Parts: sequence; C-alpha cells; structure tokens
Amino acid sequence: MPATELTSTLEHTHPGLALDLACGAGRHAIWLRDRGWRVTAVDQAAPSLEGITCIQADLERGEFRILPNAWDLIVCWLYWQEDLLAPIVAGVRQGGIAALAGKTTGRFATSLANYRRAFKGWEEIASGEPDGRAFWIGRKSGWIGRKSGGA
Repeated sequence: MPATELTSTLEHTHPGLALDLACGAGRHAIWLRDRGWRVTAVDQAAPSLEGITCIQADLERGEFRILPNAWDLIVCWLYWQEDLLAPIVAGVRQGGIAALAGKTTGRFATSLANYRRAFKGWEEIASGEPDGRAFWIGRKSGWIGRKSGGA
C-alpha cells in the first residue's frame, strides 16, 4: 500500500517522468504508473514490474547516478542516505517535486529539519513527523512553463 502522505499530495499532479529510489517491492512506482507517470524504479533488489523501468543498483555504492535536471518527480520513501540529497535536488527539474521520508530513530535516522535544510528555497507542499517517521514533499522553484514530461 503506498504512503497516504504521498498519494494524497500527488493525486492531482500532472504526470511526467518519475524516479523511485530504494523502491522496494514498488508500491509507489506502481501507484505512479497507474496514474500515467513514466517511472524508473531503482533498488538493490529491484523487482520486475510491467510498464516500469526497473534498475538493480546499490545506492550506497553509487551504482546509480541521478542525472541533473532529468526528473519531474523523485521519490525516496523510508530510505535515508544523506549523500543522495544533493543529487536529488539537482535531479529534479524546475517546477518538479521531491518526496522523501525516513525513520526518526535507529542507525539511519533522519528528521524533518534535515529535509528542510537540504531543500532550502523549495516550496514545502506537505511535511510531518508522525509515528517515528519524518516526511517532506516539496516543489522546486522556478517553474518555466513547459509541459511536464515532454521533450
């Protein structure tokens, strides 16, 4: 089941190119695909999902590179890797969205403050720290008026 915070925020967003990092079984990638997004899903043990480009890569080892200005949406849900934040910031196109969440305790703990610091200057759409998790969804400033997902 995809995260309610994510689905309620993105349900009326125009689809385009989406990257789902640390996708796990692909719950968010499938939800996005079913709403018209063209999705690339990346995970150390990437599933095979119809209609989704699935890439097996270890993010901690840098086996996947987030290209700059390439994505309308980047999702990194319940996975924390601090050195991915700058590439996510650079990888989202002007007017695009980043959606991130992580646990607030344990070895890979993060916080809402970490996300706000990394995405300073972005429009915060939704955020919170419920149930031992921190989540942040925001839009990159500078909408340039191009149709999302087009070339």
